[in-house]
Amino acid sequence: MITGLTLAPVRVGTGTVGEEGCLVFARDCLVAVLVQRAEGHDAAGHWFLEHGFGRLDVTVPPTFSDLQAAERWIAGRLSGAAVGRDTLVPFPGPRTLRQRLLQP
Repeated sequence: MITGLTLAPVRVGTGTVGEEGCLVFARDCLVAVLVQRAEGHDAAGHWFLEHGFGRLDVTVPPTFSDLQAAERWIAGRLSGAAVGRDTLVPFPGPRTLRQRLLQP
């Protein structure tokens, strides 16, 4: 497991036979929802970025061969590492609700 990320298994109501999913947290913030592709779909058994938040909100969501590949991609996006053509600024970490409300 990549340091700083926590994965929590969850069932996702996709309306299909396979509902295996995973919530991904960076510290105490939800940053992504991954869903495992069910049999009968392209790339069955692979993990798909169902939804990413913040720096993980991408136009074309990727599919990963396994959860470790997903973790590496997520950690890279959050840490500011170059991913493809993107160069990102470092992830500042979560702020408290009070800090968010006080920011102009």
